[in-house]
Amino acid sequence: MSLSLLIKDEFKGFYKSKVMLVLWIGMPLISLLLHYLQPDTEGIPLSILVGLMVSSLSGTLAAVMLSTTIVSEKDRHVYDLFLIRPVKRWNLMFAKLIAVYLCLMIAILFSVLVGIVIDLIKTDIQIETLLDGVWDSLAISLSAMAISCSISILIGILVNSTMVAAILAIYIGNQLSLIAVLPGIFFENINTIAYALIIGLIFTILVNIVTALVLQRKSL
Repeated sequence: MSLSLLIKDEFKGFYKSKVMLVLWIGMPLISLLLHYLQPDTEGIPLSILVGLMVSSLSGTLAAVMLSTTIVSEKDRHVYDLFLIRPVKRWNLMFAKLIAVYLCLMIAILFSVLVGIVIDLIKTDIQIETLLDGVWDSLAISLSAMAISCSISILIGILVNSTMVAAILAIYIGNQLSLIAVLPGIFFENINTIAYALIIGLIFTILVNIVTALVLQRKSL
């Protein structure tokens, strides 16, 4: 089975799950809810705030879902079925990562678009200024989610308890994903987009290499 078919199969499974339905419907609703609640954002456009908030919530839920799904599939010996097929273990995990990441991107894009529309209607902010901030928000969000999802797959492979997998995905995944967020917030001289994308890419690749090495030595 080719990698593209695995990704397609995993994507179908994830976008039909209740978690993804909540993200795709619930996250855009957060944009509308924040508009009506009118929190003190200290001048931060709603679309930027929504991007950061949604990425945190979505990344956490996706990380937990990934880690617990892998543990559950190991318990049900799902991966034993692939032993008779020419499928590499790494392809199975990589397909999960890509599929979940695509679902997260859709949820974030929907939410940010709703925020952008509200900002343009309710404020006098210029579209160019708004988009500059949105790109920063998206870069940070996508990088943080890539890190947390990669970590959660490794956690799912290493542990055998769904409870432990969920706890580790929440705490370790979220904490490590902050390396793509905090420097850009506290240091003004850092190019936020470049830093977030580079750190996110490097860290994700390193974690995936570790995952591949673990899979070579550990049976699922």
